[in-house]
Amino acid sequence: LPGGGLALRAPAKINLDLLVGPRRPDGFHPLDSIVVQIALYDEITLAPRGDGQITLACSGGDCGPVEKNLAYRAAVLLADAAGHGKADAGVKIVLEKKIPPGKGLGGGSSDAAAVLAGLDELWGLQTPPRRLAELAAQLGSDVPMFLGPPAARMTGRGEILEPAAVHDFAALLHMPPFVCPTAAVYRAFDALPEAGRPMAPRGEMDLAGSPPQAWRGLLRNDLTPAARIVCPPLGETMDLLARSTGLCVSMTG
Repeated sequence: LPGGGLALRAPAKINLDLLVGPRRPDGFHPLDSIVVQIALYDEITLAPRGDGQITLACSGGDCGPVEKNLAYRAAVLLADAAGHGKADAGVKIVLEKKIPPGKGLGGGSSDAAAVLAGLDELWGLQTPPRRLAELAAQLGSDVPMFLGPPAARMTGRGEILEPAAVHDFAALLHMPPFVCPTAAVYRAFDALPEAGRPMAPRGEMDLAGSPPQAWRGLLRNDLTPAARIVCPPLGETMDLLARSTGLCVSMTG
């Protein structure tokens, strides 16, 4: 960009499946998920300010308070990690939201990852990838995934990533006008009778070599029963979509 700035696109993601184990002593749940980035993007520009300040201008969606926005927090975290002299130029972040929040699409996490990687380039930090992933994990469990390949198997609490191969597919996203708060869904999950059982293994699926017709009916999201309890309209919507389309309906996130 003119003036040395960067223009970035931050992709949304969907969880093709999401396996969840019992809550660990540290309060997190072990996860096992095949996650893919999709062609729905937030748009971000980064422009050096020259005065050491970090600012955020956001439009197009509910960005929340600036100090809590993940894109802004990512810039502050990277500047603190870089230390004096490395990030003295500061940055003006302009974020245009196109990924709706609260839909399990990871827009905020993707914004954070894009800002981390973009500012590392803009400020000439040359942060090692492992260190950048560590910083990403401090911002949220989903953030490191957006620094990696377009499809990955995500384990641990979300910070362990392995590249995955997935056959080309098209997905129809339905984004109803309600949200299921993540914390409430996990509390409901922990109250389910089966919540204390070990994570059930993933069924045999050839995601790379077979078209989605062969495996879409085998996908599961262990948080779906809890989400249906927390947000009854979700269950009603999923049932209606399944009846009216005859397609497999899954929850992401």
